[in-house]
Amino acid sequence: MPLVAMDRRRIFRYTLSAVLSLAALVVIAVTTQFLLIPVMIYFWPQLETTFYDLGFFGAYPTRDYVSFNLSSPRSTLIRWDDSCDRGNVFIDPGGPSPDHRGPMILDGRGNLVWTSDQYETTTNSKLQRYRGSDYLTFWSGHKAKTMGTGSYYMLDHTYSVVHKVDAIGAGLRADLHEFKITSDDTALLTVYNKTQADLTKMGWFRGEHGWIIDSIFQEVDIADGRLLFEWKASDHFSAADTYMTNPFGGYSSGIPFDFFHINSIEKDISGNYLISSRHFHSVMGINGVTGEVMWQLGGHAEEFTDISNGRASDFSWQHDARWLDEEEGILTLFDNGVAWPHVDAPYSQGKVIRVDLENHTAELLHSYTSLEHVRSSSQGSVQFIDIGDAEEHVFIGWGSSAAYTEHTTDGELLCETHFAALASFWWERVKSYRAFKSLNWHATPKAWDPSAVIEGGALFVSWNGATEVASWELQGAVIRDGEEQGEWKELDTLERDGFETSITVPPRLTKPEGEGPYTHFRVAALDAERNVLRYSNITTRSSGSASGYVLTSLLAVFSIVAMLGYWQYRRKGWKAADWRQYAQSAVDRTKYQKLW
Repeated sequence: MPLVAMDRRRIFRYTLSAVLSLAALVVIAVTTQFLLIPVMIYFWPQLETTFYDLGFFGAYPTRDYVSFNLSSPRSTLIRWDDSCDRGNVFIDPGGPSPDHRGPMILDGRGNLVWTSDQYETTTNSKLQRYRGSDYLTFWSGHKAKTMGTGSYYMLDHTYSVVHKVDAIGAGLRADLHEFKITSDDTALLTVYNKTQADLTKMGWFRGEHGWIIDSIFQEVDIADGRLLFEWKASDHFSAADTYMTNPFGGYSSGIPFDFFHINSIEKDISGNYLISSRHFHSVMGINGVTGEVMWQLGGHAEEFTDISNGRASDFSWQHDARWLDEEEGILTLFDNGVAWPHVDAPYSQGKVIRVDLENHTAELLHSYTSLEHVRSSSQGSVQFIDIGDAEEHVFIGWGSSAAYTEHTTDGELLCETHFAALASFWWERVKSYRAFKSLNWHATPKAWDPSAVIEGGALFVSWNGATEVASWELQGAVIRDGEEQGEWKELDTLERDGFETSITVPPRLTKPEGEGPYTHFRVAALDAERNVLRYSNITTRSSGSASGYVLTSLLAVFSIVAMLGYWQYRRKGWKAADWRQYAQSAVDRTKYQKLW
């Protein structure tokens, strides 16, 4: 049945109203994002962190660079104290939002120091000591949900791979959760292995030949790859005792049941091991000879009396259990308290716990929370760091919540940094398995030099990973037909300003001798004593940039003329014939003087 004219007009009005409403919303959003918010931040700078955490700059705001091809998080400092400025922060941004998932080093204020896309997904980047030297270590490989298959890498101070450590055994691959170098110069590592087990005690028609993910840890000699010790959770624990629920897990090899989920290992001075089981809500001591479980704190275990009203043993879904003082029985861990859909605590926290193995008591000594009391459903770490002057700080990585904090040992929050919007924490758009801080990383890349690029009248220079650059020296020379016409001359020196520094290049910079303008430029990286560490590539002004400006200008002029023409069309009601007549009489424009 054909629509009557009234119906057509009504549909047209509704459609026009919807289009105009949508256009109005777009205008409001664009105006708010690019005009209102910048103006408000200009007059009230303290609002920037609020807008950042609300997600007005995106779930994962990033910094892009002219002289470097990768981006880094544009972090915001929620709380700051100058005592946090020293040292470097090691993270591994992952999740849906980051454009690359490689290891990353930041300075104390969140500025990029080094990152790489030469590896697959990475986790657990940190600084460790092996045979008297510091190494940057991390896991890299294929991540599948809550586990991974890959290898561990050890990089020296030039970012060269010196050691690559793998799990030992047929079909076994190194898992992402742990790589810990011991004082014996051996490595502790986790392995997740799919295997069959008797799951009849779990019920729900699971049988004797069910499927599990078995948690394994190994101690391996780094130098020769020998297996020194191996422990399997399935030899000591039943899957029926887990706190983890998976109604579909265990029936087939396609969906094995991860009943234990080991996520940290530590070797003590007696040769025994401290491990953490996320799905058992427990930390436990393992005999370094027999593999027997010597003690267990948390979960179903009842061998310790909690003299802190349950707060020392009520942790759940925890990570990163470490000895802080073995003689005093003091350990640290990150208490997640949450593992969606399980919510056992209102927020996550770092904890310091004293375990008295002789009297079988447990006591909570300190706890540490973030300013926003975030809940991290997975991952996380706690680290005590020596900042000098006989003072220690507690550095906490918040795992699936993209943040790290620094505290005094008695719990005062000094600094909090977010490297993604707080509004995105629940969605886990960005995460870092752990966060680590060190005051001792000093590196000078071996395989690449500083990078210099001229754009828009300025030279941008950076040197990915170099920690010893104090200033940049701009140099110019005349090069014709591939030959230098004289020596390189110092033109300007600027202090290093974050990861990338921009140096103004005057448009007609001529040589003092009057031999004509400099045609080529380079930058020298200088250390604190003004020694040259390395030279950048040689660069020159790009003629393409000038042509780009010309093209942009022409497009702008054309757009203005087109808008004026459309305005005249709307004002005078011109038809196509009028435009053709005007075009044909272009020589005699007096007839259409009113147009101008």
